[in-house]
Amino acid sequence: MPGRTQKALLFLARGFEDLEAAAVTAVCGWTGYREHLPSIHLTTTGLHAEVQGRFGTRVRPHRHLGDVDPDEYAALAVPGGFFSHGFDEAFDPRLYRVAQAIHARGGMIATWCVGVLPIAEAGLLRGGRATTYRFSRHHDNPGRLRALGCEPVPAPLVVWNRIASCAGPAQSLEVAFLLLEFLVGEAGAAEVRRYLAGTDREGMG
Repeated sequence: MPGRTQKALLFLARGFEDLEAAAVTAVCGWTGYREHLPSIHLTTTGLHAEVQGRFGTRVRPHRHLGDVDPDEYAALAVPGGFFSHGFDEAFDPRLYRVAQAIHARGGMIATWCVGVLPIAEAGLLRGGRATTYRFSRHHDNPGRLRALGCEPVPAPLVVWNRIASCAGPAQSLEVAFLLLEFLVGEAGAAEVRRYLAGTDREGMG
């Protein structure tokens, strides 16, 4: 969908994984680096006036989740987080409804780590495949996917039916770039990648 500004929604629960959230913010932000680059307007949302990540990042969301109109957005991003620090609040029917509406209109949902679990709870992965974080101390995340009708795949990154999932924070940029490519097209995403890499030569510093 290149050629105009695309709008994406970033949901942040308490205890969100800082790196995963930062990857979305940075990759979308870099679309504004040069005038010729395709543009993404990223709106942050959550359930509180301020949300703190697991490792201390503090974000004041632009909009409360209850005030979000999903028809405004072409994509939804859901970083994972730590249940011990409040991530359970991501299992909120309001998030389910927003995810369902965006996906029904042909939008993409990008998730990281356990961020895929609320999307599965929303019924969007029934009959599909996804991956998730496997090393939670007190939660069987793959088992939860299975119970919700989704096949858990032991892979770093899985994309099924416009829903991206990854196994952990190490895949943060890869998922963010998948989101970018969906929103601005392959050529636009490649141009943003070039500026982020700082070189025209692959693998060179």
